[in-house]
Amino acid sequence: DLRRAVERSLLKRGDGGVSKEEVCVLRRHAAGMLEQALSCGREADVEFEFEDGARLVKGHRGVLCCGSEEFKGMFQSGMKEDVSGVVCVRGVSRSSFKGFLEWMYLGRAGEECKVADGRELWLLSERHGASELQRWLVEEC
Repeated sequence: DLRRAVERSLLKRGDGGVSKEEVCVLRRHAAGMLEQALSCGREADVEFEFEDGARLVKGHRGVLCCGSEEFKGMFQSGMKEDVSGVVCVRGVSRSSFKGFLEWMYLGRAGEECKVADGRELWLLSERHGASELQRWLVEEC
């Protein structure tokens, strides 16, 4: 997963720093994984089911667990989400959830965050412990 890639990269350098090239590669990989998730690619191993029963968005367990203790608990505890690979999304729109996923994958706001409902992003960030997203919402919106 991305965390291990970063750790390996830091070990190779020896000085603990990350080169611009390494950051670019990691960003490209994260963007590729986000595209897989938003397009329901086969590589993504979690499905998000919305209130209307639609499963139009997916995710990667490793990325979700790295970014959220809530997801980590779901996928490492034998809960129904861990077994079925399906997470129910309630109380937010698809566009806001896509914005939240964009933040989880990229660590920054992009096009999906900009069209999302800020109140719903706040709710999702509270639900999943994404305090950096809350800071962005307060500072930028």
